[in-house]
Amino acid sequence: MSKNLKTQWRVEWRLSRKHKWRKGGLFETRSAARDKAWILRGDYVGGGYVVEGVGFGNTRVVRYIKA
Repeated sequence: MSKNLKTQWRVEWRLSRKHKWRKGGLFETRSAARDKAWILRGDYVGGGYVVEGVGFGNTRVVRYIKA
């Protein structure tokens, strides 16, 4: 398996510094992961519904390497 196929991107979020990081999804591309993180950050209106976010500093995108 090539290195590119092993690399994925994980979105993680938390409610505050006192809480642990939670998994928000696993994505093939970094841009897709960043889009999901953007949605989680706050007040995104799309498809006729409002998503209440968790705040800008409380989401992150990290690299995930499949074993």
